[in-house]
Amino acid sequence: MEETDQYLIYWYFPNGDEDEMHGIILIDKLNETVEIQKMAHNDFSHIVTVAEQNELRDSVNDMRREEELPLLTEEEWPSATTEFTKTFFADHAISKIIEGYNSREILKEGMSAWY
Repeated sequence: MEETDQYLIYWYFPNGDEDEMHGIILIDKLNETVEIQKMAHNDFSHIVTVAEQNELRDSVNDMRREEELPLLTEEEWPSATTEFTKTFFADHAISKIIEGYNSREILKEGMSAWY
């Protein structure tokens, strides 16, 4: 990891395997953005389309309808208008890093286990 006035730079290793090519996560503190600069060799991604996101929202509404609950509002769960990319390992690392950052703790190292 490296820290400058503007950036936090993290390396991440899927499955903790430091013998494989690491990925790079860049946190821009000034612009409050997160970017995967380089995906790790053992990571993979998936584009979640607008249709997939809205199908999930519709599915939740179908269950709510069956249970006679109010349907989701646009405020609760807005209809999707843009696709996004999901990564398997980097997203978990980012979540852990941001959790610490939002608690005013800049993580120097760590791990995230979810399975």
